Amino acid sequence: MKATETEARRAVHIAAVVMQAAGLCRHDTYAKCRRFDPTDDDCVDCIEKWLLAKARREIRKEAKP
Repeated sequence: MKATETEARRAVHIAAVVMQAAGLCRHDTYAKCRRFDPTDDDCVDCIEKWLLAKARREIRKEAKP
């Protein structure tokens, strides 16, 4: 199961890199970002954490009877 988790984590990281490269952000505007002057790495980390949290929420929602 550990290999599956690392593969999923890697897939999320790749998705975050692609989203950042496309100029997508989890916020409507950069003014809503908590970082003063975000770098590309900051944006990738932020998007990756956001995607993982969203996936966990969806999994919990589906698991409820």
